[in-house]
Amino acid sequence: MKDIDFYRKELSEFSKRAFNRGLVGGTGGNLSVRIPETDTVLVTPTAISLGDVQPEENILVNLHGEVLDSPLGLKGSKETGFHLAAYQLRADIGAIAHVHPPYSTAFSNKGKPLPLVTVSARVNLKHVPCIECFLPGSAELRNCVIEGIRSNPEVPCILMKEHGILAMGRDLKHAFYIADLTEDTAKIAYIEATIPTVSY
Repeated sequence: MKDIDFYRKELSEFSKRAFNRGLVGGTGGNLSVRIPETDTVLVTPTAISLGDVQPEENILVNLHGEVLDSPLGLKGSKETGFHLAAYQLRADIGAIAHVHPPYSTAFSNKGKPLPLVTVSARVNLKHVPCIECFLPGSAELRNCVIEGIRSNPEVPCILMKEHGILAMGRDLKHAFYIADLTEDTAKIAYIEATIPTVSY
């Protein structure tokens, strides 16, 4: 079994990949990973860019949100609550990427499901619903995420109005791929909508 240091490093690696891919900017967004065969989760710290997160800065919590280990004394993301709720609701979720990719976020502001404009999106995303907007870190947002997952128990991603996306995967690599595919799909949908219909 891989030790905690492996997951600390992996979480930092995919945090940086998300930032470098342009899925998030500034100090926004947060990633987490469930430690297999335990009731514990590593989550990225608050107020630090995902592009800068170091392995020792990631925080270990249990599913009730109690901090078990924070080597540098940092606080976990203020969105830890809805990460933990997702893990409690779905045993198949091994990692979560909550990021703010521009095209996906723009579509979220319409308050409608993401148009699945490619075969790959239809096969891998199946359906990307949209939930309402509430203040970051609020109980209302956590409850909205819970309802969104309960209403769509098998979807890998949810649009969060004015807030980005919640990509859920079996591990960090999978969660990153889901987030990346969601943003690519949103970009293609935007481009498609701007191309005039042409008769040949």
